[in-house]
Amino acid sequence: MAGVLSRKNFQLILEICELPVPRVGGAVMADHFPEAREPLLRSGVLSQGPTQTVVPDRTNHEGRTVDAQWDNEQRCYRYFSVDHGGWVRVPDEDLRTYDLDVNWLLGLVAKEMGIRNAVHPHCLVSNHLWELGTAWIGKRKATALFGRRIARSDVFRSCLEAMRTRKGRPPGVVLTTSPGSPWEQELPGGHRVLPLRDCLSMEKPDFAIDMNVVHGVLTGIMPGRTSSPLHHSTDYSSVTVNGRVFAFRGDKQKQLIESLVRAYERGEERCRTQELLENIESTSTTLVKFFSGRSDWKDLIGYGNGFCWLKISPDGQTAVGTCDSPFNRETLDSPD
Repeated sequence: MAGVLSRKNFQLILEICELPVPRVGGAVMADHFPEAREPLLRSGVLSQGPTQTVVPDRTNHEGRTVDAQWDNEQRCYRYFSVDHGGWVRVPDEDLRTYDLDVNWLLGLVAKEMGIRNAVHPHCLVSNHLWELGTAWIGKRKATALFGRRIARSDVFRSCLEAMRTRKGRPPGVVLTTSPGSPWEQELPGGHRVLPLRDCLSMEKPDFAIDMNVVHGVLTGIMPGRTSSPLHHSTDYSSVTVNGRVFAFRGDKQKQLIESLVRAYERGEERCRTQELLENIESTSTTLVKFFSGRSDWKDLIGYGNGFCWLKISPDGQTAVGTCDSPFNRETLDSPD
């Protein structure tokens, strides 16, 4: 299966895998990833899912969604638009969904890790943690595990408990679709966490795992090329940028920080402020109100013209590009 996915498309797969249900809408694929749809369908990692009737309002530019209704006479789905002043027909693609085949992805990662005769992965935590098998990492045997959404505190606790009950397996690495997991933390059984996006080989355009990075994490020595000015805790309560630590207590603040971090890690540093606040169901209408009572947030987050971003570069400016991310609509932790 090597070479079936480009590195860029694999990074998209990581994003989809982090959704509560690993499913992406046709409108998201058409609007944001039009060149990725066909290759991913051909590879088998995506397949067409059920029809959805909650669709984007194409006559509104604020990201609003509407409930489409079937018109038996017109033989199509449509919705009434106040902005348009009439009924609007829903494009067929907006009604489609695409499901991610997690087992396909597990097989791809297992093969890349050198587990050539991998049996069906053993599920340790339903929908979240699997054991892929035993792999050779350098001159040592190691257990390879795969985790999704393990940055969620409740999922992480379940994974820790599952690893505590396992005995007789060599220490290994938990390859995860969750970004920013603490590789330096040793887990039960001597395992360590490694986000897949941090160990992708940069030497070719196709998906490949850099085994030197895996070896470095397993032995506790992270290779220099993965160093980043941005680090954060698994629950986003602590963010470190260029050596400065910012701490956050409230769940909604951590959710907003997570959205900004995930956007930055995709290379899309600027996000629409109003959309981020609405996604976490905040009653605040501005970041100033949202962070009322503290001022240090302005050293971490830049804002203006309806957008906000993490101040990663030394001058506090974001890199080029804007983010109206289709994945920011997913809230990964429960609200206050």
